[in-house]
Formats: sequence, structure tokens, C-alpha cells
Amino acid sequence: MKENIILTAFMTVPMLAMAQNSGQQPTGEQVVLTTSFDHKGTIGNNPPKGPIQPPYVTLDDHTLYIWSQHGGYTLTLLDDNDTVVYQTYVNAGTQMVSLPTTLSGIYTLQLSDDTFLFTGMIDLE
Repeated sequence: MKENIILTAFMTVPMLAMAQNSGQQPTGEQVVLTTSFDHKGTIGNNPPKGPIQPPYVTLDDHTLYIWSQHGGYTLTLLDDNDTVVYQTYVNAGTQMVSLPTTLSGIYTLQLSDDTFLFTGMIDLE
């Protein structure tokens, strides 16, 4: 029981802190992101020794909300053949990204800051 309370607090406190910092509440469905070391942008650097907190991202229709303080990401959507169908740069501090409404289906979302690659799945209807 104690572990569940600690785990719940560990996961919700950062989200609430980010929402308070932005002055808004998270909207939409959470996009679960995994974190990996982006070897393409950091040749010669070693991976970090501690855990890295991915950004908290939600999807509402064709709008992505990024609930974190970040330095900018390259946002990429890949189809099931790993073909890039959409790519844009998200400037530092941007909290909302509108995706093309012509896209529908399940895509792999990638956010890269040239050091870390955050990956998740989104379903655009």
C-alpha cells in the first residue's frame, strides 16, 4: 500500500507542478512516452547515469499539448512502415502543437532534443 501511494505521488506531482507553472490544466488524453538516448545528435557523449523525465504530453483531437519546460524538440510522426509523414520543430516554451487534420490513424510520435528521444503512440481520428 505504501509503495502505491509513493508511486502515485511520484507520477502526479510533476504533472500538477507543470500545470501550475503554465497556468492551465492538462487537457486531452495522456501520451505515454518512453525515453532513449539519441545517439545521432551526441556522438562521443556518454548516456546519462540517472533517469530522465520525459515531457508530459496530451492529445486532444489533432492538438498536442506539451506540459514541460523544454529547450525545443524536433517532432516527428511515423506511420506503421516507419515512414516520416510529418515533421516540425517545436520551439522552446511552446505548449500547443496543431497537427494536420488530414492525418488519421495510428502514428509513432517522436520528440527529439538531439540528446534524448521520447517516443509514444498516438491515434488521430
